[in-house]
Amino acid sequence: MKLSPHHQSHVRAGSQHGPFGLNPVTAVVLMAFGVVGAFQSVTANAAEPDQPNTGVMFDTTFLRTDASQPVDVARFAHGNNVSPGAYMVDVWLNGTRVAREEVRFVAQPNGDGARACLSRKLLRNLGVDFAKVAADTGAKTGDAAGVHEGKSDGESKREADSTGTTGSDAASENECVDLTAVVPESSLDFDFSEQKLTLSVPQKYMSNAARGYVPPEMWQQGVNAGFVSYNANTYRTDGSGAHSTQSYLGLNAGVNIGSWHLRHQSSLSAGTGQGTQFDNIATYLQHDVTKLRSQVTLGDSNTTGDVFDSVAFRGAQIATDDRMLPESLRGYAPVVRGVAESNARVTVRQNGQVIYETSVSPGPFEIKDLYATGYGGNLDVTVTEADGRTKSFSVPYASVAQSLRAGTTRFSVTAGQLRNQFLETKPSFAQFTLQRGLTNLVTVYGGGIAANGYMAGNAGAALNTKFGAFSADITGAQTQVPQQGSQQGTSLRIGYSKFIDPTNTNIAVAAYRFSTSGYLNLADAASVRDLASRGGDVNTVFRERNRLQLTVNQNFKDKGTVFLSASSRQYWNRNGNDTFYQAGYTNSFKYGTYSITAGRTRSSNGALSNEYFVSTTIPLGHSQHAPLLSTNLSNSSGGSTNMQANLSGSLGDNNEYSYNAYGTYGHSSGSNTGNAGVSAVYRAPYAQITGSASTGSGSSQVSAGVSGTVVAHPGGVTLSQTVGDTFGIVSAPGAAGAAVSSAAGVKLDSRGYAVVPYLTPYAVNTVDIDPKGTSTDVEFESTSEQAVPRLGSVVMLKYKTVNGRAALVRAPMLGGKALPFGADVTDDAGHTVGVVAQDSRIFARGLQDQGALFVKWGAAASEQCRIDYVLPKQSGKAGAAYMSVEGHCVGEAGARSADAGAPSQRAIN
Repeated sequence: MKLSPHHQSHVRAGSQHGPFGLNPVTAVVLMAFGVVGAFQSVTANAAEPDQPNTGVMFDTTFLRTDASQPVDVARFAHGNNVSPGAYMVDVWLNGTRVAREEVRFVAQPNGDGARACLSRKLLRNLGVDFAKVAADTGAKTGDAAGVHEGKSDGESKREADSTGTTGSDAASENECVDLTAVVPESSLDFDFSEQKLTLSVPQKYMSNAARGYVPPEMWQQGVNAGFVSYNANTYRTDGSGAHSTQSYLGLNAGVNIGSWHLRHQSSLSAGTGQGTQFDNIATYLQHDVTKLRSQVTLGDSNTTGDVFDSVAFRGAQIATDDRMLPESLRGYAPVVRGVAESNARVTVRQNGQVIYETSVSPGPFEIKDLYATGYGGNLDVTVTEADGRTKSFSVPYASVAQSLRAGTTRFSVTAGQLRNQFLETKPSFAQFTLQRGLTNLVTVYGGGIAANGYMAGNAGAALNTKFGAFSADITGAQTQVPQQGSQQGTSLRIGYSKFIDPTNTNIAVAAYRFSTSGYLNLADAASVRDLASRGGDVNTVFRERNRLQLTVNQNFKDKGTVFLSASSRQYWNRNGNDTFYQAGYTNSFKYGTYSITAGRTRSSNGALSNEYFVSTTIPLGHSQHAPLLSTNLSNSSGGSTNMQANLSGSLGDNNEYSYNAYGTYGHSSGSNTGNAGVSAVYRAPYAQITGSASTGSGSSQVSAGVSGTVVAHPGGVTLSQTVGDTFGIVSAPGAAGAAVSSAAGVKLDSRGYAVVPYLTPYAVNTVDIDPKGTSTDVEFESTSEQAVPRLGSVVMLKYKTVNGRAALVRAPMLGGKALPFGADVTDDAGHTVGVVAQDSRIFARGLQDQGALFVKWGAAASEQCRIDYVLPKQSGKAGAAYMSVEGHCVGEAGARSADAGAPSQRAIN
């Protein structure tokens, strides 16, 4: 079907669909046009402008319903024949989608359709380096060779005068160029049905940029908006005639005004016999600085942990943001991993504050969505089982080697007050750090800290060698302890990272630190000074002596994977070691996967604990929603044994429902225990709802939770699932019920709005809309949009829609004579809405309740006619897909001499 630039690539959404997702009525119409497709293929050789005519032509006689009327389908002879005009197209460059742009198509000199008008400015923005082209071909970079007839000389001159450039410069930058003529070995292709413009340019003519690079000019500030994200859950246990309840509410609120972003994080927790505790986690104002590739933060935040240990502060900071780098150059964030034996509650604390809490199902779990907690510092994790048992562990963070790319600089400057709720006296401090990649092999870094009664300096270097990446630095510190004088010390840190290609061995983190007895980091120094000022015992603050961390992963390909983790700590003023070892093996077999894990923990007081864990996972079927059966067997010191079986899966078209059922049997200290429970999650369009219940061995547990976000934006207020720090608002007027393909369970509300919960800052995000579920009276001009948001911004993604009714019109001419097959059909505004199919049938969309359609198959007045229509009132019947309209197409003479009568209508179900 040939469409005007205003009606290109429309997407239908009917309530009844055939084998290929089409409404049966529409399928019949498109099958008729399949004949035209055959015509295109048969005449392909003759249609190519630069190919000799083979003499093979398609005989259209069998398409005629009236021998006196010719069938004009010449415009379908070329599959991608394009009319001049502006089209919104997807631009693909060298196999990668790089932009969605409005591209002008100009008529070709030989009259054979239209060709994409690509300016040098547009091609430069896409990464084409004309300096390299000039150096290779000897052409001038300002050469306007290959200019299409898109602009006259007068137009070029006027444009140059208005921009203050010479006519030659304006022509070079803004006029249409023939890509294939200007850039050697390049090609261009446009698929009209897909609205896809494909460019191919040799890599040697492309500018040097890392994969995923997006120029800052494309970064979007977003709109003014506000939001409140909430995560509420309650957890109740009953047993031995008593019960306890734990409730938690986490809040993350924000307001965006211009390029400034205000954020607030807090939590409220309450429990039986514990009272209510409110934690003000952080409140800060943030703004990015493009030229410095950094973020300015005012308020509560954390220092970077790449040179000194990370600490929480209240003040001001400007620091490099690696998220402004292409995705391929960014670092990683910590992940919390653990194992639950039942429907458990997981609480994550940092510096004594609850920063995250959630309920998890039995078995291994991963928490990847923590809000920013800095680049270092321990996370204290507590897992509370259904029967009240708790286990705690700490997640340390050890940076990989400090190597930076040559010419890259990373810095931070912080000034403020140390945040620690356990200190009565909170010192003020200032800190700066600097890292610089000198060459591909050498990076130097260092920094300094000045605080009340404390000073520290650091210097170090990193080497990138064939044996791995090494880093080494030394920190010297001096602390003034009230009433005890000064103490000084140094700390040596060595790091190593390596992936060994021949053996597929990944040494992810290997770090060692040794500190002398007089060395204190900023946090420990603040604690010592605070205790000393109050006459306390400073020896209760343990001073670290040695620390070793190691993580190794060995991949044996089809033989499985082995991992090893180990950590050890020693202190100057405390006997014994804190050590942890864990090793495991994972592999797959014919029916699923299995893993074996063994671990040992020894605390400084001599307590020793060994744990062994064996698990298997087997899918029960091959369908999309086939459940998974997993079994777990664990054994720990003291003869405690636990066996567990889980059945889990998901339901729904977008997996919006998930469930888990489990049963456990345990043996410990000569007694047997049993427990069984269920849990479920529903990812609704406007929130996520969770619930769980379990019982056994004299205790029972129930929990319920809900999380989501309320967003206020220029279009109103929209409810959504929990959002991240950067998100988007979809706006598609009238398209209620359409789904956001990239976000499970997200659908447009009654006003045509939806929230895309997560977008990646400083990167191209493509958001697709699935029109299934929308009214048949709405069509999309585009179902895909792109956004490149800045960190913390809320961007609007606007999708053009055409609202109007759909109808299948049958309108022969007066006397019953059929309309010519393939004739153009336009509406009152002159927009092409389709062509005539067989038996004078026309499928039209975007119609008003009443109006006229115009059919034209020639230039003469006798070769065009008009169809007046009146659609009946919408019945609201759920099964009604399209209206069927019967009428006549009347010419000017016929309109004066005959009354065609009112057209008739009927609904097709």
